[in-house]
Amino acid sequence: MLRRKIEQTLGDWKKAATGNTKSAKTILKNYDKYHVTHAIKVGDYNVGEMGGILTLPHYMVMSGVMG
Repeated sequence: MLRRKIEQTLGDWKKAATGNTKSAKTILKNYDKYHVTHAIKVGDYNVGEMGGILTLPHYMVMSGVMG
């Protein structure tokens, strides 16, 4: 998990081609239990956002980490 201001953000790294985020969706639906409002999914996808899940391609995340 990552902290964003005071909120918690779930990080989800995917290798599977389907991109299924069932666990992330479950966590986002149960705010009272997990206190998570946003998720970041990283994989072989285009940039996008749906239902509180921000999707980023590997190269965008790794370029920021590596340098």
